Amino acid sequence: MHGQIQSPQYPRPYPPHLQKQWDLWVPRGYQIQLSLTHLDIKVSADCSQDSLTVRALIRSEFKKYFKQDTKLFILQFSILEKFNTCSKTDPGLDSGPLCSQICINTAGSYHCSCHSGYKLHLDQRTCLLSCGGCVFDKHEGHLSSPGYPKPSPPFLSCKYIISVEPRFIVTLNFRDNFHIDNKDNQHGSSRLAMKFCGTKSPGLIVTNSSTVRLDYHTEEEGLSNGWSLQYSTHGEEESVTKGRITPDLNEYFSGDSIHVTCDQEYKLMMTFSAMCQSDGQWQLPLPTCIAGTDVLSK
Repeated sequence: MHGQIQSPQYPRPYPPHLQKQWDLWVPRGYQIQLSLTHLDIKVSADCSQDSLTVRALIRSEFKKYFKQDTKLFILQFSILEKFNTCSKTDPGLDSGPLCSQICINTAGSYHCSCHSGYKLHLDQRTCLLSCGGCVFDKHEGHLSSPGYPKPSPPFLSCKYIISVEPRFIVTLNFRDNFHIDNKDNQHGSSRLAMKFCGTKSPGLIVTNSSTVRLDYHTEEEGLSNGWSLQYSTHGEEESVTKGRITPDLNEYFSGDSIHVTCDQEYKLMMTFSAMCQSDGQWQLPLPTCIAGTDVLSK
């Protein structure tokens, strides 16, 4: 038997003028174990303002009081038999602990939990550093493996996504100090993915895509020093069918202006000019040059 209690509206701050109480009790011969996994309470000299009070009573009764002004918390609880299951070691794990971080007893068994910033591995006992998962939508930036340039923690499973407007292409530039431990130390690739390991940096990679996903994994040993890269973007070549853009530049910056003119016998519905905005888009979509007779017919 186990469960979880948290402050009202967690992870948002508590409502004002609140005093909350939870009562837990179990049959005689059992105990209650608490594991406070997250706590953010305003500090005062004697806890007279913000406080979380845990009060153990006789007859295996338990009460926890939540006083007004507590910001947030998560408290996990479990029921213990007279023998503490978490005190055991698993012979199959070289007499190591049952859980790498938090062990929570249940009736006749146990389950593992992790500190904030970690997630439970598929083995249900090892806590992995939670990394990546964010989408980077700026037109340039820096990414690196956790702990770089120091060795990466073991059992990492990180995901990084760079995603910009469809008309832009992402370029990755890996630093020379590159080290991902692997037995064969070989690079591999397919039509849609490239896989790198060893000590040779991939260097500059033009992805030809506006969205790039990087997956980084480490095994138990944690021997990789990791990687670091700078990414940048550039726009695809702008063009107007049966027309031209002036000035014709390889790259435009925020504040630059362009004008569009059409080839002979083709015209615009109206004079066109646009300015490059800070998000890399033109102020107006590029127009279409149409045959002069079509303009007159309208």
